[in-house]
Parts: sequence; C-alpha cells; structure tokens
Amino acid sequence: MKYNKSSLLWLLQRISAVLIFSALGAHIWKVHYVELGQPILYAGVALRLKDVMTLALDSSILFLGLFHGLNGVRMVALDYDFLKKHDRLISWLLVIVGAAFFILGVRGLWAFLINIK
Repeated sequence: MKYNKSSLLWLLQRISAVLIFSALGAHIWKVHYVELGQPILYAGVALRLKDVMTLALDSSILFLGLFHGLNGVRMVALDYDFLKKHDRLISWLLVIVGAAFFILGVRGLWAFLINIK
C-alpha cells in the first residue's frame, strides 16, 4: 500500500481532529472539574501551569491545533488550480508559520515552569 503526500496529509487531518477532541476533553476536565468550586485566580492558574503534565497537554493541543488549521489552509489553497504549481512553496511557508507560532506559544506556556523572561 503506497500513499502519496496528499492522501497521507488527509489521513493526518482526520487523526489530528480526533486527537484535538480528546485532548480538549482532558483539558476541560482538568481545568474545570478537578478544582471544582474554587475561584479562578492568577495564582491558581500559575500553580497549575507549573505541572509538567498540564504543560504537555496544553502544548499538544497547541501543536495539534496548528497542524490541523494550517493543513486545512493548505488543502483549501491547493483547491485553486493556479496555486497547485506552488505546492512546495505553500507547504514550506505554512510549516515556517506553524513552527514560529508553536515556538511562541510553548515559550509562553513553559515560562511558568522555567521562568523565561
């Protein structure tokens, strides 16, 4: 069974949707039901973001969301015939944009753990 790039990305699009749904469910449960009844204060959020599992979950949601969204943008852009010849350029541009936003997002999340300034 041989896959080309487009069919593999289509499959990864569906898998990332399922993983996003699952990760968001875990995130909502952890954030809203573990500490039920307590007020939401900055100190509590900062304390929660010092947990490595919470940071890993939030970082995975960020990665999956970026992949899913930017891959969707790529698929829509390549639906236009005049952009199909620029497939590699569009793909690399979206990878660079995704990597930049992922680095910025992870830096913001993990700043609570390692005190990035």
